[in-house]
Amino acid sequence: MIGIDFIQDLGLVMLIAAAAGWLCQRAGLPVVIGYLSAGILIGPQTSSFGLISDPARVQSLAQIGLVFLIFSIGTGLRLQRLRKMGLPLVVGTALIAGMVLVGCKLLGTVLGWPAEHSLVLAGILMVSSTAVLGKTLRDSGLTHSRFGQTALTVTALDDLVAVITLTVLTSLIHVGHADSTTVFGSVVRLNAVVVTMVIVALLSVPALLSRVRTVSSEVRSLVIVGLLLAMALLSAKAGFSAALGAFLLGTIVSSTGSSDQVDRTLSGLTEVFAPVFFVAMGMLFDYRLFAEAWPLALGVFAMAVVWRALSATVALLMVGHSMGDAARAGVSLTPIGEFSLIIALTGVQGGLVPETFYAVAIGVCLLTSFTTPFLIQRSRGIGEWVVRRQPERLAQWIGLYHDWIESLKQRRKASLLWTLTAPRLIQVGLLVLFVSGLLIFARPLYAVVAKWLGPDWPVPGGLAVTFWLVFGILLLAPLIAVWRSVEALAMICAEAATQGHPKRSKLRPLFENLLKASALASMVVWLAALVPYTLLPGWGMILLALAFVGAAAVFWRKWIRFQSRFEIELRRQLTDSPFGNAKPPLVGMPSSANGRWELILVEHVVKDGTRAVARAIAELPLRSLFSCTIVSIERQGVPVHSPPSDTVLYPNDKVLLLGPEEGVRAAGAWLDAASDMPPGEPGLAELRLEHLTVPAGSRHVGKTLGELGVNSLFGVQVVGIQRDHRALLGPGGRETLQPNDQLLVLGAPERVNEMAFWLST
Repeated sequence: MIGIDFIQDLGLVMLIAAAAGWLCQRAGLPVVIGYLSAGILIGPQTSSFGLISDPARVQSLAQIGLVFLIFSIGTGLRLQRLRKMGLPLVVGTALIAGMVLVGCKLLGTVLGWPAEHSLVLAGILMVSSTAVLGKTLRDSGLTHSRFGQTALTVTALDDLVAVITLTVLTSLIHVGHADSTTVFGSVVRLNAVVVTMVIVALLSVPALLSRVRTVSSEVRSLVIVGLLLAMALLSAKAGFSAALGAFLLGTIVSSTGSSDQVDRTLSGLTEVFAPVFFVAMGMLFDYRLFAEAWPLALGVFAMAVVWRALSATVALLMVGHSMGDAARAGVSLTPIGEFSLIIALTGVQGGLVPETFYAVAIGVCLLTSFTTPFLIQRSRGIGEWVVRRQPERLAQWIGLYHDWIESLKQRRKASLLWTLTAPRLIQVGLLVLFVSGLLIFARPLYAVVAKWLGPDWPVPGGLAVTFWLVFGILLLAPLIAVWRSVEALAMICAEAATQGHPKRSKLRPLFENLLKASALASMVVWLAALVPYTLLPGWGMILLALAFVGAAAVFWRKWIRFQSRFEIELRRQLTDSPFGNAKPPLVGMPSSANGRWELILVEHVVKDGTRAVARAIAELPLRSLFSCTIVSIERQGVPVHSPPSDTVLYPNDKVLLLGPEEGVRAAGAWLDAASDMPPGEPGLAELRLEHLTVPAGSRHVGKTLGELGVNSLFGVQVVGIQRDHRALLGPGGRETLQPNDQLLVLGAPERVNEMAFWLST
């Protein structure tokens, strides 16, 4: 029976993955090692017992796990955070990728590889593992150190590099060869599609999520999961990896303040399906291929540990980081993980590289996951050793170079021309990419419409003209926005270029019109390169051109207002989100600010059934036993900074512990210990309304409810009293009990029975 076989395979995969993950946790290793090892053990290449009846079915299920995993990675990169990072770390990440690419090309040249092999190897080594690095930094208590924050930021940007690499590889698979033109065209096309998907999703996803916020949890879960799979499908239909759509949706959700709502829905699914993905990746491992390619695996491992760490150190130095912090961040960025495996598998399945590359990727992933905790724990010593051994002249040059970078930053801020033109240039670039992306999506969208309505709707051969007429009118708003920005830029540049010239009054309009004419010619060439002429007859092109010119002339002001509302809504989603601004991440002090205090910041999640649950901070012996304190709490995504001592902790609270390293670790172990308190109050499902009669001879007659304290004694509430045909709802603490009173009480049955016995005594 097919259904039973599937249940057997999935159950076996999850149980073995759980056991392997538990063993890795006990050993202090990243659980990714356990998941991959579990897949290798039960894979068809290793196991001769046929444990998995249909490995292809598990691989199909792993695609769902891939979507959920990449979505969760995308939620770690907020667009606001990307803007606050500034240019230095973005440039640093690009420099790391470039240096790794150069190193892989040199290796490929020495080994006589074709260009595709070097490109796939570079893609494997360009990306560090978010899961491995994040867990190792958390376990080491270094998440909030300066170099830890730098490493986490770079690995978040590495995910963007991975998406670009996957796009380039997909294009190479379709073209069949690698050259600079193909790579450049793929990157430009990717940028256009990404900008288009981001803008459309920013305008639609938050509105959709706000509408389903009040519906039942089942409907909300279906909407969110369907939206995630639809984004993955859309990116796949556009010729890119499904991971692109999942990653973009995760970024958009976290950027618009909807991450908590989505996390509550998808966290469980991600925790289930993400391990299945890693197990499925391990099942594809062939130890025979690894036995043939183990020298290459050791060489790639050496490149990951040495060359990538060196590249990251040099790149971070070039963008203004100190030698010590750059070296510590560099050795932290050595593990490869989920995206690297996807890139290797894409190259193998696309025929770009031999199958040994995937075996090498699995081996290097396991090796770097083993060595990363060791390197991070000793990163301080490595950084201090590098600082001590650097020549004095090199240190002086680096200091002068950093001073020059700071002077460039100040000069850029002081430049009036840059201040006025930079936002306009960015706006023009984004709008150009947005329009290009819409035109890229137009062809598959037309194919869908033609399949639905037929090419002869509403008149013979009229669908193409009708479709492009509607689509072109929609494009007028961003095109008008582009032209208005071009006009403003031309005016600003003409003012700056003719400043102080004796014939400024004549040269300024001439220079301004020259810039406008050049921009107009560029726009015509740009649009002409993207318009699909093959779908339109000659008379249709003339008709559409006339319609667009007429619509632009008649509705110019309305299009301007529409574009303004469009831009305002887009900015509101990114800057005015009450959730996005009110929920900053827990940010710690840099390590250099601790000085001689040697304090660290460590995040700790309060688990169910532990001794911290339902206790106030003042009741916890954190200060007296461990010399540490709770400086911040994040509850359901809402931060509580400097919480008062009477704040009660609840399960899944994320607390930020401040203290010495040994004390913080001991405090975390103490908080994780099982609760020694008796079972708590009954749940809502156990509560019942019951009737009790006060006996005439009860010793409690004549006493007030406040004096009796039945709520504290039994956990039972007196919600009503019936006395002499008179009902009293919600009696206060001053209400006295009289003989034969009928009490309406709320509580668990066993507690109500205890109270009934107590009343009768």
